[in-house]
Amino acid sequence: MIKFILTLEHGTTVNFCCRQNMAYINSSTLIINDSDRHCLEAFDITTIAMKTYAGVCETEGDQLTGHRIEDVRLTYPTSVAFDGSHTLYSSSNGKKSSESRKIIGIDVTSDVVHEVCDTDGMFSRSLVFVPSAKSLLVVLNHAVGKVDISSGEFTVLSGSTTKGKSIGDLRTTGYTNPFSVLQVDASTLLVSDRNNDR
Repeated sequence: MIKFILTLEHGTTVNFCCRQNMAYINSSTLIINDSDRHCLEAFDITTIAMKTYAGVCETEGDQLTGHRIEDVRLTYPTSVAFDGSHTLYSSSNGKKSSESRKIIGIDVTSDVVHEVCDTDGMFSRSLVFVPSAKSLLVVLNHAVGKVDISSGEFTVLSGSTTKGKSIGDLRTTGYTNPFSVLQVDASTLLVSDRNNDR
């Protein structure tokens, strides 16, 4: 987690916590996941101004599909990823695995939110958009998953719902604290696992 303390030109101080990724949705607007305050923030790099982009800061909830960005309610949105065209992806993670944990898409032209998929109760930490496959890679608590954007199908590629340290094939490899993922080519992923030091 990164904690930012930003002082704007007029003297206002803004505090926010960013778990993982940030994403530009145009040449001047940087979207930041303010996870601990349950909202997404928009930072204008030209005017040095910050405003709430999606959700209501300090108000968590599960009001997602079909709502406009000002009416949506998020819970711990830990990451954002932009497809370079018109969709910004983020997450909403209920505190317990029995609660709603979903990947959402925001149409940046209409500001309408839709559900992309449910992550089967797993907490999503980081999202990476893969243009060539039209998919999202999802770093979860102890696993790495993939979302087919066109169908909304969610698949666990490697790891499981519990901690592990073993190294083997995709299904038997265990992760303690996966932090980020990079697709090197069509068949190779690099996954950093902090507490396993690899």
